[in-house]
Amino acid sequence: MSPKNFHLFNDPSVPFGVIFFSLLIILLPIALITGPAIPDIFISIIALYFLTLSLSRNLWHYYHHPIIYGFIIFCLYGILRSLFSEMPMQSLTNEGSVFYFRYLFFALGVVYLIIHNPYLTKYLTIVLICTILIVTFDAYYQYFTGFNLTGNPSLLGQKRLTGFFGDEPIVGRYIAYLAPLVFALVYQSFQFNKKIILLSIAFLIICEVIVFLSGERAPFFYISIFSILLVIFIPKYRIKRLIGLVITFLAIFVLAEIKPEAKQRMVDITINQVSSTIIPYMPYSPHHEEHYIGALKMAKDKPIFGIGTNLFRYVCNRPEYVYKRSCTSHPHNYYIQILAEKGIVGLLFLLIFYGYFCYLALKQFYFLILKKTQKLIPFDQFLWIILILVFWWPLIPTMSFYNNWNNIFLFITLALTLKSTGYLKKIK
Repeated sequence: MSPKNFHLFNDPSVPFGVIFFSLLIILLPIALITGPAIPDIFISIIALYFLTLSLSRNLWHYYHHPIIYGFIIFCLYGILRSLFSEMPMQSLTNEGSVFYFRYLFFALGVVYLIIHNPYLTKYLTIVLICTILIVTFDAYYQYFTGFNLTGNPSLLGQKRLTGFFGDEPIVGRYIAYLAPLVFALVYQSFQFNKKIILLSIAFLIICEVIVFLSGERAPFFYISIFSILLVIFIPKYRIKRLIGLVITFLAIFVLAEIKPEAKQRMVDITINQVSSTIIPYMPYSPHHEEHYIGALKMAKDKPIFGIGTNLFRYVCNRPEYVYKRSCTSHPHNYYIQILAEKGIVGLLFLLIFYGYFCYLALKQFYFLILKKTQKLIPFDQFLWIILILVFWWPLIPTMSFYNNWNNIFLFITLALTLKSTGYLKKIK
C-alpha cells in the first residue's frame, strides 16, 4: 500500500491532535495485551483530552443523553457514598468513586474523535482483526504444544490458556469481548457484501472454539450468547450463522476428544460445580456463591446505601459478613457488588440501564415475530444493543465493577453504541 493511501496521516482536514489521540484508540487492542497499566494511561489521556476540550470549547452538548445524565448522577452518588462511608479515603481512591469518572470522558472522547476523524473506525477495525487473529493463533499453538509462541506455558493444573498474557488466564476473555466487537464493526460497514459477512462468521467460529479451549467459562458464555442472539435477530444470514454455530460445537467436540483438558474443566467440572450450589444449576460455582452470600450479607446490613464504594475487600473478613471463603477483592458480579457497596439506590442505576436495553430487545423480538419490518431497529444499529445485553448480563461471574482493563471493553462498546444511534446526528 502506497503512502498516499494512509489517509489517517496525510488528510489535511484532520487536525494533528485528532490524529494523535485517534492513534491511542487504534492501538488500544495491542496495549490491552500488555496488562492494565498502558491501556489505562491511554484512556486517561483521551479522557483528559476530551475534558479539556469540553471546558475550552464548551462542548456541553455532548453530554445531552439520558445514559450520560444517569452515569454522572451515579458517579456523584458514588462519591457522596464514599465520603460518608467508614473508610472515605480508601473508597474514594482505590479504583473507586473519583477515578470512575474517567470512563465517561473516555467514551465521549471516542465519540468526539469518530466525528472528527472519518478514518478512525476503519483503522481500529483493521488493528482489531489483526490483533485478535495473532492472539487466537498463539492460543491455538499453546493449546496443542503447551507453550505459546514466546515460550509461555499454559496453566496445566487449572487447564487454562494464557497466551501472551503471562500467567493471567484471560486470553479467552480478551477474544470473547473483542471478537463480537469486530463482527459488529464489519457488519456495519459491509452488511451488503456477502463474502465479507461469511468471512466474519468464519472468524467468529475460530474465536468461539478457542474461547472454549481457553478454559474460561464466563467468556465462553458471553460469546455463545452473542452468537445465539445473532441467530435470532440477524435478518439475512440467519441460516448461515446457525450452520456456523453447529460447526463451532462440532469442532469443539472433535478437539476435546483429541485433547480433553478443556472438556474436563468446561463440561465435567462445570456440571459438578453448578449442581453443588445452594440454588442448583445456576451459572456460577460454589466458590462464587460464597462471594455472593458475603456481599448479600453486607446488603442486608445496609440495604439502602450500601457499605461504600469499592469497600467489599476491606470489610469482607468481618465475622458478620464471612461465609466460608467469601472474602476476596470483589464479589465477582457487577450487580451484587453494586448492591453491597452502593445499596438499592446504586443498583437502581444498573437495573434501569440494563432494563432499557432489554426493553429494546424485547420490542425488536416482538416486531420480528409479527414481521413488522418497518418498525424494526436496523440490524447494524441493533447489533450494539446485543453487545450491551451480553457484556452486562447479570447472572454470571464477572471481574470487579471498577477493574480498568475490563471497563475499557465496556466503555468503548458504549461509545460505539452511542455512535451508532441518533446521538451523533444531534451533536454534529
